[in-house]
Amino acid sequence: MNKIAAIASMVIISLCFFVVIFLIFSDKLNRAVASLTAAVVTYFVLIFIEGKDFSVIVDLLFGTPIDGFVNLHSLILILGMMFIVQISAEVGLFQFLGILAIKVSKGKPIALMSILCTISVLFSAVINNILTVMIMVPLTITISRILKIDPTPYILTEAILVNIGGTFFSISSIPNILITTSAEITFAEYFLNVGLFSLAIAGITIVFFIFMYRKDFSAPRKMLSETLDEFNVWNFVQSRRLLYASMASIGVLMIGFILIGPVIPATAVPPDIFAFTIAMILTIFSAILGLKPKEIIKSFDLELILYLLGIFVLAGGLEEVGVVDAIGVLLAGLGSGNPTFQIILLIWISAFLSSLIDNIPITKVLIPIVNIMTTEALIPSRYFYALSMGANWGDNLTPLGDNILVLNIAEQNNRPIKMKTFWKLGFVTTLLQLYLGTAYFTFFSIDTYYIGLIMIFAVLLTVGILFIISNFGTEKAKSNISRGINKFRSMIIS
Repeated sequence: MNKIAAIASMVIISLCFFVVIFLIFSDKLNRAVASLTAAVVTYFVLIFIEGKDFSVIVDLLFGTPIDGFVNLHSLILILGMMFIVQISAEVGLFQFLGILAIKVSKGKPIALMSILCTISVLFSAVINNILTVMIMVPLTITISRILKIDPTPYILTEAILVNIGGTFFSISSIPNILITTSAEITFAEYFLNVGLFSLAIAGITIVFFIFMYRKDFSAPRKMLSETLDEFNVWNFVQSRRLLYASMASIGVLMIGFILIGPVIPATAVPPDIFAFTIAMILTIFSAILGLKPKEIIKSFDLELILYLLGIFVLAGGLEEVGVVDAIGVLLAGLGSGNPTFQIILLIWISAFLSSLIDNIPITKVLIPIVNIMTTEALIPSRYFYALSMGANWGDNLTPLGDNILVLNIAEQNNRPIKMKTFWKLGFVTTLLQLYLGTAYFTFFSIDTYYIGLIMIFAVLLTVGILFIISNFGTEKAKSNISRGINKFRSMIIS
């Protein structure tokens, strides 16, 4: 094949990728249709310009023996999780847990925000962000109407935290599934290296939100709190036996994921097959108890599956024609010899790309690039951990992507939230999270641990000085600190 044909292939498929991104970004065409159309163009380029045969499309869709059929494993895992999550939602498991936890708060603002935020994080760690938002936002608005309080602070904080929950487990988001399946990172490895840190970030973020909104909270009247107490949580449950079965399935799933690798050989029972097995057992049990499998399947996000298939072909096409190799070599050259710098670069690049573009295609394209960057890395998994954090957390830098759904649901329930309001809070919060992520990676690197230590110390010192002055300083110093903090708060949450 001549050089002109090779360049033509690279240009056409790259152009397809950018057109798909533009169409998704501008919401001018359904994302599944856009990605599938780009996949068709990729097919013709690979067949007629690159001289490949039809088998290349099968390889791009499902993977090859060399990469362990990574795409097929990802699809099976996603389908298995869809069954488990949809049945759990149908029987009211998430609404049950949500109302039960909210009743514990007794309508007290700080307790209510802490609980709503915690529920949002935990739900998004098990189910996808969209379903979490669809459950939590209407639930929050209903509670706010009972208590006659403004739901905006609660909705905004929930929306931002669902993306943090997306990095708790290897199954918590589509990017995580793609990354851990491709890099062969076990559930336990991912949780110990990313999940625990994400748990700490979630806690810090919740404290930050309470600090920002503490002066805007208003306690509900006693009579309204009593109305909340009268809510019967079992009214949200379709079948108690199915509820317990769903809870047991999720519990067994988590235990199984922890054991696969250390105890159960992943070659014999891969995580995706294990999840799909649990899903089928739960589906059969639910069918016996009257929940029709046809109705469950009808509720599946078919658009997501078709979208993923198109992205698999498009991203694979970029790899086949050499675009991915060229970008990988370029990024590997940046900070060559300094793995920590490359990891930090990766977390910030993936975050800002994900803020503008759907994080699924970004992740799919960046995975092979990371593979090139890590050819000589001592701990290649750290690069993939950085990619996971950046791809998930970057969603909150702008009110685009899944966050548009939050604004739409709030507006449909007559509680409109301005895009500018979300953008200011999300942007500042995400910068804080990415800063802490950067400190985390530098601190746990042998060569740059002192930089991470300085970054962490700078935060602790700033908070400590503000606390000491606010409590023990002169009246003038206290007044200046208070004015400065109030000005910062008004800039972010006004």
